[in-house]
Amino acid sequence: MTSLRALPPLALLAGLPLACSGAEGEVVFGVTSEFRAGTQLTRLDAALVVDGELVEERAFEGSTLGFPLEIRAKELDDGVPVEVVLTAFQGGNELLERRASTRAVEGRVVLVTASLDIACAALGAPDCDAATTCVEGACVDPFVDPSAAPDYFAGWAGTGSGDRCEPGGAPEVVVGRGQADFLDFDPGTELQVEAGPQGGYHVWIAARLKNLKQSGSLIEVTGRAPSLGIDLPSFLVAFSFDPDEGGWCKIYGLRFRLDDDDTPIESLLGQPVEITVTITDPDGDVGTATKSAVLSTNIL
Repeated sequence: MTSLRALPPLALLAGLPLACSGAEGEVVFGVTSEFRAGTQLTRLDAALVVDGELVEERAFEGSTLGFPLEIRAKELDDGVPVEVVLTAFQGGNELLERRASTRAVEGRVVLVTASLDIACAALGAPDCDAATTCVEGACVDPFVDPSAAPDYFAGWAGTGSGDRCEPGGAPEVVVGRGQADFLDFDPGTELQVEAGPQGGYHVWIAARLKNLKQSGSLIEVTGRAPSLGIDLPSFLVAFSFDPDEGGWCKIYGLRFRLDDDDTPIESLLGQPVEITVTITDPDGDVGTATKSAVLSTNIL
C-alpha cells in the first residue's frame, strides 16, 4: 500500500507545519481507483489542505503510483477541517478531480475513502461546481461527517480475496423493498401488505450491502410495531447476493411475514413499523440497519 508518510519527503510549504502541538486527532484519506495505474491513469497529484491552508502536495507517477494509497494528516486539533484534492491524469490530459473532506476528532484516527471513478471521466460526466465533487458519475458533497466515518483499520481496502461484495471497509447495510429487485425507499414510505400463498400476510423486503461475503451469509429480518408495542415474527435465511453498482451487492424477494397467532393482520394494517435487516457472514462480520415504514391499509 502506497502512503504519503512512507514516501520520500513531500513539498511542505514554509510556515505551514502539519503537526499542531498537543493535538491528538488524525485523518487518513484512503484512495482507490477504477483506472489501471500506469496505463489508464499515469499520474495522480495530491494536495492536502488543513484548516484552509495547503500543507502538502505530491505527484504520484511511475513506481510511486499504485492503489490503494493513503494520505494521512497527523496530530490535528479537534474539529480542524481537513481536505484532500486529487487530480488524475492520463499523459498530459486531466481525467478528473476528486475531493474529500472531513473534520479531525481528538483521540480518533478517522478514515475517509475516496474513489477515482471511471464514470466521472467518461463522455457525459457531470461538470461539478466548487461545492461538490464527482462520485460514481454524480456531483455530491465532498464532506464526510466524522461521526459517519469509521476509525482507520489496516484492512480498509479489502483482503484481495476477489469477493465482489467485499471491496474493502466496514460492513454496510441499507434496508429496501422489492420482490424482483432492490428498491430503496424513504423512511415512512408505505409498504404494500400481500396475502401469502400458504396463509399469512407479508411485505417484500430487500437490502443492499457491502463488505460482507457474497455466499454463506445469514440474513435476518426483524420488525416492530412501536405504537402497539409488538415485535413481529423474525425471518432468517441464507442466500447468495447479486453484485450491484458501486461495489455494492443486493438481496431481494425476502418475504417478511407480519402476522402470527397472537397478532392478526387486521391489527397491523396502517400501522408504522420498524424493519431491521442484520447480515452475518461466515467470517463473523456483521452489518445491520433499520428503516421505518407504514403498512398499507389494504391487502393484495
